[in-house]
Amino acid sequence: FYQTARLALKEEFWSNRRVIVTGGGTVEKIDDVRFISNFSSGKMASALVLALYFRGSDVCFISSKFPTPMPQTICSIDVESASEMQEYLVDSIRVAKKGVMTQPTLMNGDAPQLIQKEPYLFMAAAVSDYKPKFPQEGKLKKEALGEEWSVEMEKNIDILASIDKQGIKSIGFKAEMDEANAHDNAASMLQKKSLDAVCMNLLKDSSSFGSDENAFTLLTQSTKLQLPVEEKLTLSLQLLDAVKTL
Repeated sequence: FYQTARLALKEEFWSNRRVIVTGGGTVEKIDDVRFISNFSSGKMASALVLALYFRGSDVCFISSKFPTPMPQTICSIDVESASEMQEYLVDSIRVAKKGVMTQPTLMNGDAPQLIQKEPYLFMAAAVSDYKPKFPQEGKLKKEALGEEWSVEMEKNIDILASIDKQGIKSIGFKAEMDEANAHDNAASMLQKKSLDAVCMNLLKDSSSFGSDENAFTLLTQSTKLQLPVEEKLTLSLQLLDAVKTL
C-alpha cells in the first residue's frame, strides 16, 4: 500500500527533499516511574510524515509517540525529553542540509546524484514548557514525601528558538484554547522564533487531543490561510501544498 500510494502521489517539489517532523508530547521525568507530559497523541505529526512520504520526501520523524505504522524506509527516532529531542533534531538538521543522494538506476546505469533542495522542518511536537528541576533516581516513596508534595519546576529549553534555522524552512505548530487571542499568539510565535510559518489550531478542550480530524490557520509573515476540518492525512496533503511557496 505505502509504495503504491507513493508512486501515485509523488510530486517533483517534495521528491528527494529532506524533511524533518517532530511529534508527540515530550516526557520530563520526576523519578523513574513518574513524569510531566501533555495530551498530545502524535497523530497529526504521523499523518504529516505519511503525507510527506507519499509526496516523495526523504523524511526523518523524531517523536515520543508513533500511533500510526510507518514504512520501514522512514527514519524514525524515538525520544522522550525535550533535551533528547533537541539533540537528535540538531543532528538531523545538519544531515538534512547536505541534500539527498539518489540511488543508482540499474536499468540504464545512471550514477548516484546529489540533489540539494532546501530542507523543511515541521515542529509538530508538544514540548513541555517546564520540567522538574531535580529529577530523582528510583521511585520516591509516599511515606517519605508526607501528606503534601511540591515538585520544583524550571523552564524547559525552547527548541524552536534555539536551533539554527538558516537554510531550512521552519514551520511551527501552536495549539490554542483562547479564541480571542489565538491569532495574536500565533503571530507572536512567528516573529519571536523567526519561523517561516505557524500552523495554529483552536482546541475546544482536552477531548480535542487524539481525534482523527483537525483544522489549521496557516500564518506567514504576509498571509493567512484557513484549512478547514479534514481527516488528518487529507489535511496534511493540503498543508504541503500550502507551504511550497514559503
